Amino acid sequence: MKQLKKFWAFLSKNKSSILIIAIFLLGIFLRMYQMDFKYPFGYDQVDNAWAAKNIIVNHRFTLVGMVAKVDSGIYIGPAYYYLVALFYFICNLNPEASHAVAIISSIFTFWTIFYVFKKLFSTEFAVIAVLINTFNYHALNFDSVQWPVQLLPGVSLIIFYLLYKVVLGDVKKIIPLAIAVGITFNLHFTAIFFSMIIFLSLPLFPRTKNTLKYIFLSLPFFLVWLVPNIIYMILNKSSNSNFTSYISTYYHGFHLKRVFQLLGDGLIQFNPYLVIDKIAPLKIILFPLFFLVYILKSIASESNKFLYLILLWFAVPLLVFVTYSGEISDYYFAINRFIVLLILSYFVYLIWRARYSVVKISVAIFIFVYCAYGFVSYLPHKEIGLYERGKTVEQAVNKGRKIGFKAGVPESYLYWYYMKTVKGVNVY
Repeated sequence: MKQLKKFWAFLSKNKSSILIIAIFLLGIFLRMYQMDFKYPFGYDQVDNAWAAKNIIVNHRFTLVGMVAKVDSGIYIGPAYYYLVALFYFICNLNPEASHAVAIISSIFTFWTIFYVFKKLFSTEFAVIAVLINTFNYHALNFDSVQWPVQLLPGVSLIIFYLLYKVVLGDVKKIIPLAIAVGITFNLHFTAIFFSMIIFLSLPLFPRTKNTLKYIFLSLPFFLVWLVPNIIYMILNKSSNSNFTSYISTYYHGFHLKRVFQLLGDGLIQFNPYLVIDKIAPLKIILFPLFFLVYILKSIASESNKFLYLILLWFAVPLLVFVTYSGEISDYYFAINRFIVLLILSYFVYLIWRARYSVVKISVAIFIFVYCAYGFVSYLPHKEIGLYERGKTVEQAVNKGRKIGFKAGVPESYLYWYYMKTVKGVNVY
């Protein structure tokens, strides 16, 4: 009986920690469940696999990462390739390394959301946010795709937090801010948005000598991430001409009509969290409503700075793409994915904090149903992953058919890996 009381006292004292660990473990279980069936192994994943193989086996140390746009001459930095290569090295070039990278990225995402939201609001707020993101069906799918964009929303949230701390006066955060922004140039070309956002935030920076000092100190920490790309551009002048040609082709100027046409796309990261397509248009209301409610609820002077940064996270991508006439994908707006999560979590959190027990119970039921829906929806989900592609390769080998190398074709890597490990033959 005494031991039971001690155990109950321990649970009561550490209930928040126990809850967050339970959410984390269940979320990781979901993300590790039947990975060979649920995780896609397509063009991007095999591109990463070949890059890792070239680094590990052929010692070709690339200066650039994945191409940002075909025939554009635009490449992200190579850091993600080297991260992937580390896992392929540990896994002895087994393509299962792709799953390991995705899982580690998911772990990074989880704890980033929890840490930042806890710092900005409270532990309760952070728990609500991680519950929503951990068990959301679309978030589960997003986390299952191993590619550099998977890390972008989490790093973007860190940049938001660091930039907010800077505008509040903590200028020492400029150095980690520079590092985080530099990292994003190795994840996706939309990293350019962060430079624009920071430029538009400069009027909010403390006007002191210390600010200037840390800005200058931070430059090497930012530029070091760009050095490989700069060297590549110097060595490959044709890439520069492709870039110039691409920009001149797809830049069509600013048009107000285009702003209204893309407004829904600018808020497209609301769609996955609102789950049902029919209620997705509510984002047009929820976005301005958040600003109104936050202003009414917060009397702190820094609330204006906070809202200004949130506005920039949406306005900058939207206004840039207004001038772009090419194809636009939803993940081009991935930098504001977790800012959307912040907005939606804020509404849930406000209702949760109501005095009446019936309201708290209603919120708890809503969160449970929301999470259960995502959980149940994801379990039967299937992709063309390693299992299916592995079977194709196995059948080809059994029939004596060779699979030649072809860039972007997953079966070619699986065939090379199978022949190397099972037959002891290096086919290409």
